Amino acid sequence: MVEIDFNTALGRLLRDGRLRDAFAVSPQSVAEQMNLGANDWPGFLQLRADDLEFQAWVLLRKRFDLVHNLLPETMRRMDEKGWPAFFEYARLNWPGDRSTVLLDAFQFCRRLRRENFASVSHAEWNRLNFALSKRHLSIHGSCRESKVGRSRPMLQVFLRCFSSKWYEFDLFLEL
Repeated sequence: MVEIDFNTALGRLLRDGRLRDAFAVSPQSVAEQMNLGANDWPGFLQLRADDLEFQAWVLLRKRFDLVHNLLPETMRRMDEKGWPAFFEYARLNWPGDRSTVLLDAFQFCRRLRRENFASVSHAEWNRLNFALSKRHLSIHGSCRESKVGRSRPMLQVFLRCFSSKWYEFDLFLEL
């Protein structure tokens, strides 16, 4: 296993809640587990677990704000439960090398659908699925809630042209 430096170790701590939990119990064990270079041990062992958790919280809050912008209807449905649900998800899940907001929002919604299916907006779920796919056309029957809570049926049409750019057309049906 290749030795890692202090910055790499710090990055891993900030993105992995389980690793931070282990660090709070035994920083030495975590340094060994990560194969931290010997020159970086003194600085690493001086890190404070509560400071790490606070900095991770700041990063998670920034991720939440980005995901919130993609999922306004879902977040409106979740109300004050949105942030705690995202925190619980994100503390243990990092979107990986492709750290995109879309992927983060998709993984969060997938978890929400398993736990509380009704909280996820179908229209937003359709959008995330299409945006992450390579399809050129997708049509869905869905509903969109207005700000006053009234649900309106619609056809949701996604179109991807020759580039990676795609378009969404929402055709509302009046019954």
